[in-house]
Amino acid sequence: MVLHPFFVPIYVVALMLFLNTIYLYYPMRLKVYLIWVVALYSTVLPMLTVALLKRLQRLRGREVPQRYRMALVMVVSTICYLLCAMTMMKAPSLVMFRKIAVAAALCNLFCLGMSHFTRVSTHLTAMGAAVALFVVLNIAGEQAMFWVLIATLLVAGVLASARLYMGRHRSLQLLVGFVGGFAMGVISLLWI
Repeated sequence: MVLHPFFVPIYVVALMLFLNTIYLYYPMRLKVYLIWVVALYSTVLPMLTVALLKRLQRLRGREVPQRYRMALVMVVSTICYLLCAMTMMKAPSLVMFRKIAVAAALCNLFCLGMSHFTRVSTHLTAMGAAVALFVVLNIAGEQAMFWVLIATLLVAGVLASARLYMGRHRSLQLLVGFVGGFAMGVISLLWI
């Protein structure tokens, strides 16, 4: 649960704000605001949607199939991430955080599109996008992000091992999720 895809954007933004980057010099009020906005759009609103779906199922007395429930949560999460990106459009200094939100939306759309073919791992998709962010920052010259990149790669490996051990996914589903998340992260950071 600690590495749930809803929480990964919060960790990434917190690392960006509190490590030795240019964002370290933002005032504390702005840092708290950014973390709150990301938490609201990436965690609170999608979780409220899941709770509302469960409540509506009990009221109707019908069970919504798991596939449709996950698709609905992904659509709502995508909308929330796009709203987060639009919230950050007004300040030019928040361009990196806007790109993180767009990367998260693209990852959701990737998982939604791939759900017709295979059950791709959303956890590894989120970790792939996080790794892509830190790879791009390291290539751009952010020296403080090298150890964060190494730690993120290790966490992604541990997460993949845990998903395999629990029998939630096959190795190909994990690989497709990670590579897709990495690609969506690079696309968002470099071209959007």
